[in-house]
Amino acid sequence: MLYPFFGGFVFFMFVFLMFQVVRLADYFINHGVGLTLLAKMTVYLSAAFLPVVMPVSFLVATLVGFGRLSADSEIVALKASGISLLRMYLPVALLSIIVAACVFYLTYFFIPWGNREFKKTIVKLGNTKVVSNLKEGTFTEGFFDLLVYADKVDVAHNKMSGVFIFDDRDSKNPMAILSKTGEVIPLKTESELSAAAILKLDDGSIHRSDIARNYYEKIDFGEYRIMLKVEEGRVDEIKYAKTLDADDLKSQMTKFEGDYSRYQEYAIEYWKRIALAIAPLLFGVLGVGLGVVRMRSVKSNAIFVAFAVVVVYWGLHIMGATLAEKGAIPPFLAMQISNLAVIPFAVASFRRSAW
Repeated sequence: MLYPFFGGFVFFMFVFLMFQVVRLADYFINHGVGLTLLAKMTVYLSAAFLPVVMPVSFLVATLVGFGRLSADSEIVALKASGISLLRMYLPVALLSIIVAACVFYLTYFFIPWGNREFKKTIVKLGNTKVVSNLKEGTFTEGFFDLLVYADKVDVAHNKMSGVFIFDDRDSKNPMAILSKTGEVIPLKTESELSAAAILKLDDGSIHRSDIARNYYEKIDFGEYRIMLKVEEGRVDEIKYAKTLDADDLKSQMTKFEGDYSRYQEYAIEYWKRIALAIAPLLFGVLGVGLGVVRMRSVKSNAIFVAFAVVVVYWGLHIMGATLAEKGAIPPFLAMQISNLAVIPFAVASFRRSAW
């Protein structure tokens, strides 16, 4: 079962990464990301797929292993010698526990780290193409703590026109800036990523006011430059459910227990990880039951069955998350919908094959 497992692992990891090719190509072309950093980003993305790829690869290995035994009539011979299918399943059960433990460990430590590093990379890469996140005629928050509006946006050249900026980074001295044109100039730092940029504004004015002191000031300028920077420490402070380990998720769930809109974000992620760790245990039973059925081409049928299972399983997984977000079902139950759907099919296929 070892070779089919690694074969399935490589195949499904490749399939999942293929869906990210356009995204990675965008970073390579538009952000000028080097091959070394691109490889790191691929590793970070791969980490997020491990909880799905490992159980499905285990299902492929089980299907191929028992499919070969069935195709060679060895299952019949073993049963004739008094060895039941349940007894044949015991080694698979042990392996499924090992895979489940690995998935649980990965979701607890490694995968949050990968998500965290990828998110930090994206935040810092945003500085190299800030304009790419702007939409024409729309107020946009989150650009280095600035509120930005632009009539026209030229993503290819990092330029914009008809610019309005509200800068309240200094709460005691907020200001509004109007400018005919603007340009974002990325700055390279000592790290692989550009973590700073200069916003160059032309032909505009700065407006400051203080109602308490009945004070208003207007400054016209031909060129005005604003230093934009995200400190490393601030990037580390970003808190997303996918970037937190299980202990942090539980602490956030406790913290926002009275605020369901915030609570469900962390609860869904927590129970999602539990559900994915349980999946190998169910896939082991399902793989044995389906694998005993005779197949003409064991490998191709195993891949097809596993692919069909992952599509249905993940579809139910997404449906459960949606129901939990809407508050229709508690997160702990919603994230188990996919596992609950697998159980009757796994048991039925196993019992049918254990005649």
